[in-house]
This record gives sequence, structure tokens and C-alpha cells, in this order.
Amino acid sequence: MPDSIKDKLDETLKRVKGLGAALAGPRHVLGVDVGSYAVKVALIIDEGGGPALKAWGYLPLTAKAEASPEERKTQTVNALRAFLIEKGIKVKEAVTSLSGNSVIVRYVKFPRLTKSELSATLATEAEPFIPFDINEVQLGFHILDDIVEDGLKKMETVLVAAKKDLVASRLEVLQGAGLNPTIIDVDSFALENIHERAREPKALAGATLYLNIGHMVTNLSIVENGVTRVVRDIFISGNTLTKAVMKGLQVDAAKAEELKKSLGIIVDSADKEKALAEGNRELLGVSQAVTAVIKDLVAEVHRSVDFYLSQGPERAIARIVLAGGTAPLKNLAKHLGAELKVPVSVLEPFAFLKNPPADLPAVLAPSFAVAAGLALRRNRDWI
Repeated sequence: MPDSIKDKLDETLKRVKGLGAALAGPRHVLGVDVGSYAVKVALIIDEGGGPALKAWGYLPLTAKAEASPEERKTQTVNALRAFLIEKGIKVKEAVTSLSGNSVIVRYVKFPRLTKSELSATLATEAEPFIPFDINEVQLGFHILDDIVEDGLKKMETVLVAAKKDLVASRLEVLQGAGLNPTIIDVDSFALENIHERAREPKALAGATLYLNIGHMVTNLSIVENGVTRVVRDIFISGNTLTKAVMKGLQVDAAKAEELKKSLGIIVDSADKEKALAEGNRELLGVSQAVTAVIKDLVAEVHRSVDFYLSQGPERAIARIVLAGGTAPLKNLAKHLGAELKVPVSVLEPFAFLKNPPADLPAVLAPSFAVAAGLALRRNRDWI
């Protein structure tokens, strides 16, 4: 990264971190989830009757596959700026999040330090746990709890490292649209905010596993007693399913996407027999292609669950919640429930609102899981 860009990034990040100390600022923030397929935007305002969704936007990104990163960034900025103008949104403070192979989340045990002490020595303490050059990442942390291990006082800490190039690119998108980035989160941690609002007292027993199945990546997280204990990004996603349909039925990407969304998975034997009797090759082919990919996803889920369960005999997965653009795929929840032997549901990210948005299509709602979680953050809530 050129020194001029690095200096600009460091200065911007310092300003982002220091906003809380510099000024009180507006309390509400705009949640902006920049995906590879679409940008999702949510503005949740606290009113007398409780939180209300004042604006939402689903902004498809139509850049061609061969488009350069700069062209994609320009399209994203233009789409976001046009939306803000169209909706007349005055809130300028924005929260966004990251995921993917340029973001690392680690649960580590550090010697017990104060928050300020760990901040001052974070690069040194974190370096053994980060598979990137420590000078190429932006670091963050959150202290979960104080513990005693082998007679030594330690603290359990969530450590996050994101490559500076990725952070810089995201800052440029928000700033290019005229927004002021105040918080950069991680996709899976944004889901934790929705979890806290959505869960019912009777559903507290056992942990919840979230699968946020996006276009290019699936965020897996396990939330126990309101705290995210496992975070993984799995590169089996909606696009993986589309490619499988393309290969299985020998169709182009647009046709494969259409067939995937309209046909989904066959789960009942009677439906399969009917498809066979009618010679419905498209339904049979799509179902076969999708379930083959889902088999790999199930194997990855088992790996994560086994890791989580190995950390304590009292641990258990009580439910699985699907989010992201692929979550509403026909019969996906039912198929995963049968494969994983755990109740599976599709997230309604705005269900906690007194008046959920009537104009938001049900098929799009799960795509807003991260944006809604980000919109629940509040300026200065990191202090």
C-alpha cells in the first residue's frame, strides 16, 4: 500500500475511533451492509412507541463479472448516494461491517490487563494469533470475561484483525456517498444484536447457530447466552449453488439463478415421485445440484458444532437460524433441519419492531439481517 494511502487510512481510522471522545454526535446511525450482490441499508430510530424502521434500501449491484474492483466500488458509491438522496436521509453517521478471508476473528486468553493497557500493547499481544503481517491489518478487541487458568489471572478476549486494504476500501465507499463512518463491525457480531432483540425468554436454553448465507460467503456464528462464542466464514454460498445448477443443467448464470430461486429443493418423497413421473428434469436437476452443495455446507456446520461442544459438556445447539439472501430458498430450512437434527428457521430481522415494514418483500427480509443489526448500534456505544 502506498505511504500516502496508508497515512490517509491511519488518519481516518484514528478519527473513526476518536469520534466518541471528540463529540457526542447524533445517537442514531445508518446500517450499511455492502455485499457482493447488493447493498442493504437500514435506518432504525427510537420513537415513543419503541424502535421504528424509518428507511430501508435494497440496492442490487449489476457490475459485470469482468468489472474491475474500482468499477465495482464506483457503482456501489453511486447506488448508495442515489438512495440517500431519493429517501432524503439526513443521518450521516454510518455503521458497516466486514467478513471474508481478509478478516480474522480469534478467541484468545491474554494476561489480565486493563482495556487501555491492552490497547497500548495490542499489536505485540495479537501477533502470534494473526496469520497476516501485523503491519497490514487493523486490529480490534473486546474483553469477554476475567478467568483464572493454571493459577494465573487471564482475560478471555475476542480479537479481530482486518486487512487495511479492505478497511480502506469500505471507508472510501461510505465517504464517497457522503457518509461519516463511525463503527466498523464484523458481520457475525451484527447478527448478535438481532439475536438479543429477537429471542424470547422461553428460547434461552441452549445456543443458537446462525448461518448468514450470502452471495459469496456464509457467516457461521454460535451465540450462547447473548455472547457470540464461535465465528467462521465458510466459502459455500448462494453463488456456489448457482454454479452447481449451471453445471448440472448446462445453463447460463441468469437462468441458473432463476431456476434455483423458483424450484429449490425436493424434500418429500411424494414430490420426488411426482417429478419423476412427470419427467420434470429441471426440478430434479436443480434439487440434485443444490443438495450436493448443501451436503458440503452441512459437513462444515458439523465441524463448527463439534468444536463448540468440545469446549464444555453442558453446551448444546438448540436451534439454527438462517439469514442472508439464500435463506428463503424453497425447502432449504426443512432440508437442513432433517440433515442436522435441529429445528431450523428463517430469520425475520425486523420482527422485533412494533410495526414491521409492510412494503419489504418477505423474500428480501432475511437479506437485511446484518444491516438491521448494524442499525441497532448507537453512536458512542463502544465507549
